[in-house]
Order: sequence, then C-alpha cells, then structure tokens
Amino acid sequence: MFRSPRVVTDNFRLSPTERISYSKESFARRDGESLFAAVIPACNEAGRLVRVIKNLWALPLDLFIPVLNGCRDATLAEVLNFTGSRAKIIYFPEALGPDVPRAIGTLYALDQGARGLLYVDGDMVGNFNREAALLLEALERNVDLALCNCYPEVKPRHPLAGAVLYYRGLLNQELGLWSDIGYATPSHGPHAISRRLLLQIPLADLAVPPLTLVHATRTGCNVSVAVTLDHIYLGSRQRLDPHAETMAVTLIGDCIQAIKTARGETPDRSTAGCDYLGYDHARRRDILVRVLSGQRPLMIMSSFHNTPPLATI
Repeated sequence: MFRSPRVVTDNFRLSPTERISYSKESFARRDGESLFAAVIPACNEAGRLVRVIKNLWALPLDLFIPVLNGCRDATLAEVLNFTGSRAKIIYFPEALGPDVPRAIGTLYALDQGARGLLYVDGDMVGNFNREAALLLEALERNVDLALCNCYPEVKPRHPLAGAVLYYRGLLNQELGLWSDIGYATPSHGPHAISRRLLLQIPLADLAVPPLTLVHATRTGCNVSVAVTLDHIYLGSRQRLDPHAETMAVTLIGDCIQAIKTARGETPDRSTAGCDYLGYDHARRRDILVRVLSGQRPLMIMSSFHNTPPLATI
C-alpha cells in the first residue's frame, strides 16, 4: 500500500529554513492529477546537475526532483540558484549509495500525483532531449517500463561491459524478455516508468533496478525499448578504473539477485562460489526504510531561494 512521505519544506512563501508539516490526506486529492516528473539523483555533481536539468527543461515535465545526497561540493548552491519553478530539491547530507535516491524521489513524485516518471542520473549532461521525449511518449502509449538501449553494438568496447551485458542477458532471458529488449535495463541510461507499475513495486526494490524488470513481468506490465542511444552520448562522468570495476561488480550482483528473485530462490548476490557485492553495502537501506515508513521526513527545498546555511538543514 502506498504511503505518503513525511515532508518538511521551505515552500517559496517561507524562508529557506522554515519547515511545515505535510498532510497525508493530500495524496487522495492529487491522485487524479496527470503529470510527468523527472527524478534526478546527484552526489557531488557541481557543474553538471544544473546542465542536466536545463537540457530537460523543454520537455513536457511538470516536476523536476533532484535528489541531492552526500554532496560536499557546490551542487546544492548551484541548483538552488537555478530559478526554475518546477524544481523541488530533496536533500540528504548523507550519501545514500547507488539507486536509493531514485526510490526516495519516486516516493515523493507518486505523492505529488505523477502518472509517469523519467529517471536521469545527475551526471548525464548529454543532449538527449529527443530520446527522453520518446520515453515519455511511450508511457502515453501505455508502456509501463520504457527503456533505452545503450549498447546498440553487439560487441562492447570494454571487457567489463561485456561481463555486465552477459548477466543482463541472462536476466532478460530468464524473464522471457530477451527477444523484446535484448540487453536493455533500468540500471543504465534514461528510462521511464508508469505510475501503474510503480504502485505494484515495493519501493525499496527500486534500489536494485533489475528488480523492476522482475516486478513488471510478474504483474503483466508492458516493457519495451523505446529508444536507442549509445552510452557514449549520455555524457556521463568518466570514472577512475577502480570505481568502474566496483560498479561492474555491483551491476552483476544486481542481476544475480534479480534472477534468484524471479526463480523464487534466496535473493543473494552469489554464483559459482563468488559474491558480487560491489557497492551494494553502500546502499543506505536503513535510511530508505525510515523514509518509506514515515519515520524520517523528507527535506524539500525550492529553487526560488539562495542557499540556506548548511547548519540550518
């Protein structure tokens, strides 16, 4: 059952540091509204996050939800100084780890009445407006999970990518999706999800993106590749090799966990005697559980203000 988040906000009629209560009854009022929202996780993306938002600003998106977490640079100041009325910033001083921010942003977007969500990482500065628009159009055509094929070439450019694609392929074959989506996954690239599907997913499972595929197939939702865009055009930040390797292990472990979930097995991240943990330990599920249960309110900031002192947050 959907639970509205607890929210404290610096609504534009208030000073940046004033906080107000949030009425859970408002969910019922907003449920009939029809809007699209973008969820944009960001950790230390100064010089990039605002570019991402500006690139997407012309799209038919009613709400932009940057989820800032663990930022120690100027990301917060930059996005607060971006005077876009459609942006509502969720702020966490802690780093939440991979994909946890998307789950929290989804909770807020659903509470605002969003009927469809676009997911874009805060470092993706590539200009892919056309592709993002096609993802939203797919939701209009009753697609529930609209994916981007980021590997149109059969042969990946890097051995790490080859290993990740192998496990993505195994998962999509396990789910009977291979002929329709190939290697596509909500783990990589912009994608869009309908409200119908999101309301059938335990939101905590969004922290492991391949589990969305499992829930989509179990509930009979429509999964489709809506666009093809080589990952080099995403404009993602180039990471150092140790990070890339650990991220690859994370993605492989996510696929293994999803395969085992689909089979009804214990959903661990091990196969052939190897544990594929990667950054899974960095996922702050403890914080996510508290947010989803209403024990920890969300700090929502409007981009109408200059940066509040961090000591007040």
